[in-house]
Amino acid sequence: MAGVSKIRPEAICPIRPGEKCTLCQVSVTGPQDCGLVYLVMHDDELREGLRNQRLAPSGAVA
Repeated sequence: MAGVSKIRPEAICPIRPGEKCTLCQVSVTGPQDCGLVYLVMHDDELREGLRNQRLAPSGAVA
């Protein structure tokens, strides 16, 4: 296919909303195999804390 570029979209970190995935762990290719993302998303308390943080007004401290 001539003229078609294969640009991959930048992965967004679900732990740091609004920031791209920086591949901060060795051997990680993105959020889909990040150990930190796995731990947070599979722990009810951590997931709820992340949800509350996202819903809080900017600059608010919980």
